[in-house]
Amino acid sequence: MITKGKNKYTFKQYARKEISNYLEGLFDNPSKHIPNFDDLTFNQQEQVLRHISLFEDRIKKLIGQPIDE
Repeated sequence: MITKGKNKYTFKQYARKEISNYLEGLFDNPSKHIPNFDDLTFNQQEQVLRHISLFEDRIKKLIGQPIDE
């Protein structure tokens, strides 16, 4: 078990949570994770973010993490 704050997680739950947090961070701040993101046009950035969002939803479904969390 892993304790984080007041919560206890199994290793699987902890891994799911960390993956979910990373994906949310990628969507919220893409220029931190994607080289040259700021050099893309506005339309290109929108398309990249749209696909990140789609992959995020698919991955969360795959790992069993609630999408609205």
